[in-house]
Amino acid sequence: MAVLALFTRAEAKEREGDSDSLGEAARLWEEAAPQAPHPEGPLLAAARARRERAQRPDVPMDEVQVDAEACATDAWRGLAALDPQAQKASRSEAVSRVGPAGVELLYLEALCRGILARARGFTQLVDRRLEIIEALERVARLSPDLDDAGAERELGRLYAALPAASGGDLAEARRHLEAAVERAPRSARNRVAYATSIAVKAQDRALFESQLHAALDAQPDDAEARELLSREDELFDSAEAAQPIPGGPAH
Repeated sequence: MAVLALFTRAEAKEREGDSDSLGEAARLWEEAAPQAPHPEGPLLAAARARRERAQRPDVPMDEVQVDAEACATDAWRGLAALDPQAQKASRSEAVSRVGPAGVELLYLEALCRGILARARGFTQLVDRRLEIIEALERVARLSPDLDDAGAERELGRLYAALPAASGGDLAEARRHLEAAVERAPRSARNRVAYATSIAVKAQDRALFESQLHAALDAQPDDAEARELLSREDELFDSAEAAQPIPGGPAH
């Protein structure tokens, strides 16, 4: 079958692991999806590859936006394949209908919407915040351990990044990030998010150091934790230091 050949080629490209190969794997899965008896499977694989590529530091920003948008689209198409009736409802109702079978698709859709919004500018993040929060809260209820408590981590990052007038709340951000760390204490991503979203904004150097050293204890080769520690004086020595970091990088 042609669809099996596409799956085989996509899996081979994914195993190569470089950014270009991930992009080609995603394209092949997207091509296969309409021909598959259960299109949500290849669409989930495509969204995973697009998400990974969008979060790689070596990917140009224009390609980050393309991958993030495609990731969100693939994930939503996967949800539509699982529950066609939900697509006739409002987005909020469709999100409320998502069950365990669609939880990773919903997570990737929300995560990639956030990546895309950050890449397009802060206003986009503010405009999309309610949709992203609603989806992540659903994921946190259905599958709190998914992606090392990824829903809690992303909610924490979002609440820390938003201005108070748009729902930003450092205490709420801390609550979500503490939940992420409690569920997955060995996740370097959770520790880095805590350090950048809470410690830098609060100008708490001791918290910053403790979280990043915990990240390196769990994953000694974590490049982001090492890079942040190398910038510690820069991040804590000026009044402006707390401003650029809290939302995290665009990808």
